[in-house]
Amino acid sequence: MDRKKVLVVDDNPVMVEIVKMALESDYNVFSANDGLEGINLAKTEKPDVIIMDVMMPNVSGIELLRMLVSDNETKDIPVIVFTASHFDPSTEMLFKVEKNVKSFLRKPTTVDVLREQVAMAINSRNQPK
Repeated sequence: MDRKKVLVVDDNPVMVEIVKMALESDYNVFSANDGLEGINLAKTEKPDVIIMDVMMPNVSGIELLRMLVSDNETKDIPVIVFTASHFDPSTEMLFKVEKNVKSFLRKPTTVDVLREQVAMAINSRNQPK
């Protein structure tokens, strides 16, 4: 069985390492340091799920999300927003209205919650439309 692919887009190398350690026993995990690198990797690697931060250099999380949604190759990839930023509810709603956003996690979270959300996001993609 092919291992599912997880793309982590985060400018914090420590966070990327934590996510990789949490997931690499079950998934092929690769990462991008910002949204620009993230959109390019999403197109070339076709991940099964993307875990993304919100506040990043060059291309922010919301810009990355809009780029993913507007591209036929990437519009159906489930996204987990994973951020330490504290937003007002309207910012969180910007993400939640996008159909490919499956969950909104706050850093730090437990490894179990992260693994559970990744599995749920991948399963959501496999559901008949």
